[in-house]
Amino acid sequence: MLSAPCRPPRTAMSDETVRALYDETYAADYPSLYIHPWRRKHELNVGRLAALLDRSPGRPPNWLDLACGQAWHFAQFPGRARMVGLDLSAAQLERAHANAPHAGLIQANMTEAAFTAGSFDLVTNFWGGYCYLASRERIAALWRSAIGWIAPGGSLYLEVLLGSDLASFNRSEFAQRTGFRVWPRSADYSEWTYEDSGGAHLMTSPPLEAFLDILLPAFRTVEAEHDGMFMTHLVATGRR
Repeated sequence: MLSAPCRPPRTAMSDETVRALYDETYAADYPSLYIHPWRRKHELNVGRLAALLDRSPGRPPNWLDLACGQAWHFAQFPGRARMVGLDLSAAQLERAHANAPHAGLIQANMTEAAFTAGSFDLVTNFWGGYCYLASRERIAALWRSAIGWIAPGGSLYLEVLLGSDLASFNRSEFAQRTGFRVWPRSADYSEWTYEDSGGAHLMTSPPLEAFLDILLPAFRTVEAEHDGMFMTHLVATGRR
């Protein structure tokens, strides 16, 4: 565990605060911070996504990426799926359009999305984007909704940030090089703040069991694989 004291609790981030954080300057820096240095994570993403797209019941599959950012994942698979990306940041979506001009892009809060039941073969969420939702209840509600958007036989792929990994982040080479820090707002890191060049990100991280409780009844197979850095890759296949 980190030796730094817990910072005082703060209120959850509003949509306006998140949009302001992901401004033009931060979006311009984003690839050098969260794309290029994370080779192992992205190799795992590409391998997992390729397998999921290959086995998808849809031809071509319909793929929804929640908190799609700059659409790096879409850009790896041009022509492989009908793609829809959703994000709060206009600056991120501008770059997403350049990276994946074939994708449909929506600027919105993912908790307010209203998609037709069974309309996607694959739903994804990377970099723990759900952590901005500020409560376990809102996070659970999002994944229950997302499961409803998935067609029978379809899949859900999300990257989960767990407290045990957050507790070690400040000792990582990345943190030492950049000066970015994680600050616990609860003893188990279920509530935490991440500070980087963009500012302070107020985050919530339920334990892995909270995700499994939702996914296991809805899918035939659920796998969890750690990427050796800070992400647990949770892949649920065979929507019942």
